Amino acid sequence: MLGVKKLDIFILKSYLLPLLITFFVTTFLLLMQFLWRYIDDLVGKGLEMNVILELFFFAAMGILQMSLPLAVLCASIFAYGSMGDTNELIAIKSAGVSLSRIMRPLIIFNIFLMFGSFVYANNVLPYSNLRLWSLMFDVRNQRPEMNIKEGVFFDGIEQVRLKISSKNTETNMMYDMMIYDHRNNSGNTSVIIADSATMKVTDDKQALVLTLYSGESYEDVIDRRNPEVYRQSRPFRQYSFDKQQVLFELEDYAFNRTNMDLFKHNSQMQNVLQLDYMIDSLSLNYKEHNARSFKQYYINNVYKYRDENGNGTVITLDSLRKTFSNAEDLAVVMRAANVARTSESFLLAAVDSNIDQEKGLNKLRIEWHKKFTLGFACLIMFFVGAPFGALVKKGGFGIPVIFSFIFYLLYYVLTMIGEKSVKAASVSTWFGMWFPIVIIMIVGVYFTKLAMNDKELPSPVPFLKNISSKILAKKMKLNKK
Repeated sequence: MLGVKKLDIFILKSYLLPLLITFFVTTFLLLMQFLWRYIDDLVGKGLEMNVILELFFFAAMGILQMSLPLAVLCASIFAYGSMGDTNELIAIKSAGVSLSRIMRPLIIFNIFLMFGSFVYANNVLPYSNLRLWSLMFDVRNQRPEMNIKEGVFFDGIEQVRLKISSKNTETNMMYDMMIYDHRNNSGNTSVIIADSATMKVTDDKQALVLTLYSGESYEDVIDRRNPEVYRQSRPFRQYSFDKQQVLFELEDYAFNRTNMDLFKHNSQMQNVLQLDYMIDSLSLNYKEHNARSFKQYYINNVYKYRDENGNGTVITLDSLRKTFSNAEDLAVVMRAANVARTSESFLLAAVDSNIDQEKGLNKLRIEWHKKFTLGFACLIMFFVGAPFGALVKKGGFGIPVIFSFIFYLLYYVLTMIGEKSVKAASVSTWFGMWFPIVIIMIVGVYFTKLAMNDKELPSPVPFLKNISSKILAKKMKLNKK
């Protein structure tokens, strides 16, 4: 019994260290991808270090749902591949211990990890997403010190619009600047054009100073006491300058936090119970709205004409048309055709509306299923990585990392295809969200069967040769026919 416990501890130690290393490495790499994606929203905002660290922390918590299955896959390949490379796996099997018994401690560990992943995805991840995206909203709306894009009007200053043609990021010099000043609430009555300019915020962060070089200023002279004379004469003031400084006040420049309750109704910020409530509520509202709309249209257009008692009158169409003249009969036919076309348009619009409603519900269903797929993905990745490592018998981080990315890329691509298909309402939510898990599970079952029977992993070269020979043989038969 003591030897068995030591074996379990040995296997856990061989697994946990690579799991931690690969988890932190993959999280760091994905965090750098997040930083690269949103670098334009962060640069030049004058953010404090605690805000940046908070943003990265909650971003890393959201990235965990991608990095954890990859870490499990890589660590399992590394653990069993290293034991196979150093012949420890052969020695354990020669002592009468089966591969299923060798995998048992890590199976139990990953089952606990699966339930822990569900708790994390259901309780921690919605809160981290709420903090992350509310903070990103505040960062994007933070008044920038230098965030003017070339060829686009900049509206970061209240009642002022700026536009530049180009800028030098090393010297912060901007060229061909145009300023429209709307602070007097009179339209485009004040315009400044400069060949070049620099921008900086005062030390107290209460004002923005623009230093303009070689430009002209145009301003309409408005006499509010006598607007009729102004409209007739249109006086204006124009002057040139070599250097001029313009001061704009920046109210509330300090970083402000938005109330997070504004974002809590997003599907990514809710747990399973909240998603269930929203899905049921929206489904019921959609059904009632569609039924009410169809009933209203049916009453007002199909059963529009009734007798005094409110009952429909049965009329024979052929006998009724005989009483009409040719002009009346033609008018009735044309009116009926118009009603039919209107009905067709109504039904087509109702179908499109129903599809849009289903797409909206599918976004909620996708988040509901993600709470469960994370844990199952971790468990399935172990059943792929552990037997695969026992088959390849290669230690180190080279082979495990390469094949981990290959298998995880397959899973990620299938997941993206499934999610997009569900969002487009082309497949059911259950199929779109779970068929990647089923595909990876089939691969895991295949690898586990080979490892249990002590068979070698088939080489891809003979496999491809066999397929190509069969294809050529069928093609030759078709040519002969």
